[in-house]
Amino acid sequence: MQTAYIYSVSRVNALAQFLLSKTDIERLLVAEPGADLQSALKETYLAPYVLRVPNEDLGLAIEQTLIDAKKLIHKIAPDGDMLRVLWVQYDIHNLRAFAKGLATGLSYEECKPFLSGRGIYEPEQLHKYVTERSLSSLQTGWQEAFDAAAALVEAGELSKVDGVFDELYFKTSTRIVDAGDAFMKQYLGVLIDLYNLKSRLRRLKNESVELEPAFVSGGTFGAHQIETMADVEAIFARFGGEAFWKDALTYFAEEGNFTRIDAASADYLLRVAKEGSTDMFSSASLVFYYLKCRQAAANVRAIVVGRNNGLALEDIRANLRMAYVNN
Repeated sequence: MQTAYIYSVSRVNALAQFLLSKTDIERLLVAEPGADLQSALKETYLAPYVLRVPNEDLGLAIEQTLIDAKKLIHKIAPDGDMLRVLWVQYDIHNLRAFAKGLATGLSYEECKPFLSGRGIYEPEQLHKYVTERSLSSLQTGWQEAFDAAAALVEAGELSKVDGVFDELYFKTSTRIVDAGDAFMKQYLGVLIDLYNLKSRLRRLKNESVELEPAFVSGGTFGAHQIETMADVEAIFARFGGEAFWKDALTYFAEEGNFTRIDAASADYLLRVAKEGSTDMFSSASLVFYYLKCRQAAANVRAIVVGRNNGLALEDIRANLRMAYVNN
């Protein structure tokens, strides 16, 4: 087992050196929209992907990099199944898309643009189980949750559908980490804590909003500890310090938008994985690599969308996540 960990960690550490670098980012930022930007992309780690997808579609290329990263990590990990916490969120996303598609009678092909291939199950396979009403043969409780979501869709209560699938995600993930190592349990605990903080912020900002689940158990604090805004800010400070969240919380207070909190959360998860990676005999290094792949993808998207929409460079830079980007 230890030899397997050493091999897998060495492999992802080597691959991480080829991800988006600060030099790549600067080259993309100064490239003119259109052909010049497309050419610059072909000088990055995305090159083989851009060239092999239809019409050099950037969205498809980025998605494929993450699918390939998922498959590689799962294959080389000593116990790939414990990493399913990273993948199952995309299955839940796909189930959410299928359920909401019922409202307008969307077929699988019509749902396809909204689906992700990064889950445990291929989207087409998952849809087959949806149509056969046999989702619980994949994971306990999935069919019951999907039926509950479908009933809400039929009743026109679309705002409640997300809560059903959020709850399903955490229930499924908790079962997965029961068989995982200490780091995967820690990682899920952080996800739960951040979810609970966001949920409470949303309610404090708009008390008429009563989305479920309001609080998910399994984290490091109780619901009674985040009753006021001051409570929430104090708990946020446990995760990286007060200064780490200051800009994101200020932006939320002013705009009611979670964009910067989500970005800060992603950076904090990277920090957690980086710190955990000092133990070569844990899953942390594998998680760290995958999160770096996601970060690289997010940065490419931010640059390309920003350049193509004429955003000022300083505005694009403000949207970039530079934690642990290669020099």
